[in-house]
This record gives sequence, structure tokens and C-alpha cells, in this order.
Amino acid sequence: GRPCDANGDPVAPDAAPPPPPPRQANDYSPYHSRAQFELADFLFKKEQMSAGHINELMQLWAATLPPGQDPPFANAKDMYDGIDSIPLGDIPWQEFRVTYMGHRPDDNVPPWMLREYSVWFRCPRRVLHTQVGNPDFAHDIDFAPKQVFRGDEREYKDFMSGDWAWNEADVLAKEPENVDATFCPIILGSDKTTVSVATGQNEYYPLYLSNGLVHNSARRAQRNAVSLVAFLAVPKSMFSPRRYH
Repeated sequence: GRPCDANGDPVAPDAAPPPPPPRQANDYSPYHSRAQFELADFLFKKEQMSAGHINELMQLWAATLPPGQDPPFANAKDMYDGIDSIPLGDIPWQEFRVTYMGHRPDDNVPPWMLREYSVWFRCPRRVLHTQVGNPDFAHDIDFAPKQVFRGDEREYKDFMSGDWAWNEADVLAKEPENVDATFCPIILGSDKTTVSVATGQNEYYPLYLSNGLVHNSARRAQRNAVSLVAFLAVPKSMFSPRRYH
């Protein structure tokens, strides 16, 4: 891939990235103060307090204030909306709901076939843009496949050093519109867990996304090269593919 600016126009290989926009030292927007920002960080990230407990805390906080003064947040939704509106922070969460649409037995329909399940997700494309644009990976990222040798022996270490990435890049390079483009593989992973924050102890499969460009050392170091992009609901069922299909 060839370095380019935000508009896709090529730039010199040694060109420095544009500086971030200036920001005042006391600018905690969208929060009104440092205290409000740190409270949101404490409740959501450190304490991982449930929405119900946040609502109760804000009600108790309001009861201690004189008339005309409000607590830092009206409720949990007010706090979540503030977090989602941070332009340089996490990408907002979205939700869609699904139900089982297949065959149902005439009698004793299993409850999971009747329920509605929420799927929470963040835009994978925006998450990927954030990862690739992270300046922390400036020296730990490959924008093209590579072959590494120690003497006559081939070494396989990072994702882009593998044969698959090399072969796929050769295939994509045959298309004229891909000239100077960067091939960015997407890596997804999931496991089963129980999520309690604002979900009421429901079981979900968290879905994680990473990109194949960053070095393995950066991915293992948990430097935001692996991002949570979705929570997939787990229906509680005794589903038998041989009976219902």
C-alpha cells in the first residue's frame, strides 16, 4: 500500500502525519468537568456498575443537593449517551433484535422459540478504521505482506508473514482498482461468557475483532489491537437439528 491522506491522495513515504486538532487542557467535552468525566470512567469502566444501580445512585445524589441543582447524570441512559457521543472515544453501540423464524411444533413450543433476542454491536468498519489509524502501532504494523528469512530458513511470525496473506495480495493486485491499496485482513474471535453490566446476567457470546496488519506482539500486549464489536445472545434451548429443520 502507498501512504495517502484522508482523501486518498498519495503523499510522500516519509511524510509526517497531520497533527491532531488543538484541545484546551481543561476541555473534557462532552462532559462539563473533570469530576463528571472521572465519575463516568469510574462507574462504567472501573466499577462496571449496573444501570439500575446507577439510576439509584443518581436519585440518592439528587436528594442531597439543594433545589435547582442536578446530579452529574440524570440516569444511566444519560451517562451512556455521553460516553457514546465522545468523538475520539468508543464507537457507539447499536442494537437489533431477532426471533426464531423456523418450524415450530404444534404443542409444547419451547420458550426460546418464542422469545426475542437482542444483538448489540458496534460498526466493524469504524472499529477497524480506529485500529489501523492508531498512532501507537506506527512501528508495529505491516501495510503489505512480507517474507522474512533468517539465512535460508523462512520465519513465520506476524500475520502478514504467512503464505495466505501473500497469495491473497497477489490475487487482489490483478484488479486495476486495487493499485496502491492496502490489503487488510479481518480476524474475528468469540467465546462464551456471562455479561452482567446492564444486561441482567444474560449469557452472551462476545465477538472480538482485530486486523491482520498489526504485529503479534502488539496484539498480545492488549494495546487496543483487539476490540469488542458485538454481544451475541445465547438462547437457552434443547434444540435438536434432527427434529426441527
